[in-house]
Amino acid sequence: MSRFGRVFRALSVATSCGFVTRAEGQLASGARFGVMASGVVTRADPAYVGESRTEAYVTQPNMMTDVRHGVLQLVGTLNFEGFTLRRGELNAGMYGEGYVDRRHPHTFVHEAVLSASSASWRGARFSLSAGKGFTPYGTDDPMMRPFEKYPVNHHHAQIIERVVAVGAVQWGSEMQGVSLEHGFFNGDEPVAPFNAPRWSRFGDSRATRLTVRALDGLEWQGSHAFVRSPGIVQGGAFNHVQTSTSVRFDRPSMLRDRRYVLLEFARTDESLGQRRIFRFESALAEGLLEWHGASVALRGERTERPENERLLDPFRTQTGHIDFQILGVTRWTIGTLALTTPALMFRKVRTAHVVPFIEIARAHPEARRLPTVFEPSRFYGSSTLWSLSAGIRVHAGTMRSRMGRYGVMSESHSATMSHMASH
Repeated sequence: MSRFGRVFRALSVATSCGFVTRAEGQLASGARFGVMASGVVTRADPAYVGESRTEAYVTQPNMMTDVRHGVLQLVGTLNFEGFTLRRGELNAGMYGEGYVDRRHPHTFVHEAVLSASSASWRGARFSLSAGKGFTPYGTDDPMMRPFEKYPVNHHHAQIIERVVAVGAVQWGSEMQGVSLEHGFFNGDEPVAPFNAPRWSRFGDSRATRLTVRALDGLEWQGSHAFVRSPGIVQGGAFNHVQTSTSVRFDRPSMLRDRRYVLLEFARTDESLGQRRIFRFESALAEGLLEWHGASVALRGERTERPENERLLDPFRTQTGHIDFQILGVTRWTIGTLALTTPALMFRKVRTAHVVPFIEIARAHPEARRLPTVFEPSRFYGSSTLWSLSAGIRVHAGTMRSRMGRYGVMSESHSATMSHMASH
């Protein structure tokens, strides 16, 4: 066996622990583990002042676990991008946490949430969850969706890596029902991959999400969040009022075929007291067709982002979102095409998969209002930016195809746990 095969066999053994089957009316006990990473080469043309750049990365390296015992569940994700992605990943339009036109590395402890869930009582189930992870706001983590590059709206459509306490109630079945979540968290964004949240700020922000599952595979969510001073950890910056709504259809089959569609709208208002100062809006549509493991995915997005003064490194701004230094607002219109081949599997390593992919994106940035200090076509040297990425995704063990809901909401999405996420 080759060294490559031996590595994957070791990963398979280390991650092959599975859940005990749940009988009707009872909660499962056991554990699932998985590891994932992507190796990708990206060429951006242009990346900055008319110059193209070609870079290679190990991105999205994660170790995931889902441990259950009776009414308790522990969901954990360790993210190693602080070691592999400190310079950020070329991703035109992306911004946040001091990075711009690059995706920032996520924090080492991406998720660590303990939940306690009740049995069914008059058709309803309840749960309490606490730890570090996703707030009950917006849509799924883009890392578990069909594209390697993140959408620009990542900070409009998700609020993640916070110290959270979430209560949830679910009525109906796992396929058809209504769920309501409400949570409290700290408003400050992470400032570096190994920095801890500011615990003293826990509870200064809140979010609520309503989810309706009407048919098998069809889901609507609407959510609202108040986030206090996310850009400055000490507080005192503009507060964010965020709204998200989405419709999702996702229906896999036993033959590795899948049909997936997501329509998403998000809005962030930045305010001082009761006065709204800025508004940023986003609309996104994406879909995937998979047939016998091969897939084609399309995404269209129009998202507005603030522009801040760049540092000596043109892909960095001062850490955090400094509201008082906005130089303009840029509207990004991006179309992305992603293709994957069927997964390469190994006879002796059944839980390890390698998925080759290629991704092409065309981005058009334009100033929302003129005149403006920041003019995208002058800064980038073109009004159209192209990106070509190619690489492989590696999965071993049990992967999640969705991420970020806890307690009874995790039970609702238990069917999304599989040996390989379609991403």
